[in-house]
Amino acid sequence: MNRGTNSLRILLTKTVCATVLVAGLPTMAAAQFVDVSTAAGATNSGQYSTNLAWGDYDADGDIDLYTTNWGTAQQLPPNRLYRNDTSAGTVAMVDVAPELGVANDRNSVAAAWADYDNDGDLDLYVADFFEQDFLYQGDGGQSFTEVGRAQQMVNLIKLGSVFAAGWGDYDNDGFLDLYLGKYYHDNELYHNTGDGLLEPVFDLGVGDRRDSNGLSWVDYDNDGDLDLFVVNREQENALFRNDLNSDQGLFTEIACALSLADAEIGQSPRWADYDNDGDLDLYVANVGANALYRNDGGDTFVDVAATADVSVPSSGWITAMVAWADVNGDGYLDLYLANGADRQRQSDVLVTGSATGVFADSTGNAGLPTSVSAHLSAAFADVDSNGTPDLYVTDGWGLGNRLYQNTAADSLFLRVVVRGKGAAAGGANLYGYGARVHLIDAVSNDTVAFQQVLPPMAVPRTVTSDDGVTAGGAEIIFGAPAGAYNVSVLFPGNAQAGIGPNVRGGDVVVIDEP
Repeated sequence: MNRGTNSLRILLTKTVCATVLVAGLPTMAAAQFVDVSTAAGATNSGQYSTNLAWGDYDADGDIDLYTTNWGTAQQLPPNRLYRNDTSAGTVAMVDVAPELGVANDRNSVAAAWADYDNDGDLDLYVADFFEQDFLYQGDGGQSFTEVGRAQQMVNLIKLGSVFAAGWGDYDNDGFLDLYLGKYYHDNELYHNTGDGLLEPVFDLGVGDRRDSNGLSWVDYDNDGDLDLFVVNREQENALFRNDLNSDQGLFTEIACALSLADAEIGQSPRWADYDNDGDLDLYVANVGANALYRNDGGDTFVDVAATADVSVPSSGWITAMVAWADVNGDGYLDLYLANGADRQRQSDVLVTGSATGVFADSTGNAGLPTSVSAHLSAAFADVDSNGTPDLYVTDGWGLGNRLYQNTAADSLFLRVVVRGKGAAAGGANLYGYGARVHLIDAVSNDTVAFQQVLPPMAVPRTVTSDDGVTAGGAEIIFGAPAGAYNVSVLFPGNAQAGIGPNVRGGDVVVIDEP
């Protein structure tokens, strides 16, 4: 389908617009994944690959990929930046990390894209377990400049070992802040001053010291500011509620009070509205039984992993990371479990969601392998720009990373791209991080799906509207199996919603901040 034809520009308000590319009525089809890893050149073969981050670093409209690697006694392999050269549906990924200066050969464990300086170009933070981290400032795809170590844009004192990193605008000033999860030291929060500096903040109550494996910024209570969830290894997890606008003026740790502490050997968290009720639910990957916390509103969470049949994968007890996406376009989120990690090999699992809230193992039926592996991370993104969520997983055994292309019909999916005002328009947060996106049935006016613009559910990419304007935004893919929908987007710190009216599966809607 050529998404560049038959475009229709709809005026929403004086300052809000949406670009809608019109397609025919959707037809149902089962998701089918095809392994294109070798053909695409994205296997990262022979390496112990720890993590990944999707992002359109060169602003050409397709999603690129950064992967981090861990060293061995024999070598310290470089990280890789795969430039996406996909054409006519044939996926091609070319490693350009050496020429762009981001192939640091340390023991990297995490990476996170963000436009932290609000200049319209994606920047990259790379966490290294033993050495000082790197902050690479992008210039739109030509090169990267390391500004963390070299120019002291962040605190250079190496305390503890960083294991996780996440960008989020906790104070709603339009500039993305940075939180680091660590081993052997308090976690650290860095405030973005808006002039290129990241300054450590010590007095807001988020200095967790419990060997953190994963973290996520999230507005779990839909009050318009970002809260912070931290997964700790063999210790209780933490949920820091954002109370900066209250009398307390800091974060309040409430995981135990909300029954979210989960003292298993925690690996990683992922938030998503799996039951389509308008608030975000939480899945926690563990060594041991996994947890699915259904958000019932009013600070009430219930662990429904057992009844939803997603507690313990049939292949074993180790889940390193999970990823949410509606892979078959039926309107219900599905869940991919990257299993095995670095301890024992076991099979990954894809479970598909349903109206009942119970998930079904669909791994083999979806064309995904059921053989054992040792995968450390997974994330969905539309690598071939056809509107369907594709999947990349990293391998911790040296067997090679895997890229699975989703061949489901694009007419079953709705792509929503949100764009903040950006500095050029007198605003900030160009990629709209933290925005809340509601998919609304155009007839009943009921919310049928809900997501927040936060990695890894939303992927930063560049889009071009029908009038030729190109700008960065964050893309979320909804399953949209039938009928017409409206899209409503609430941006952080902005009470006016951006609206995209009367869209259908197969469309792309771009919504700018009012």
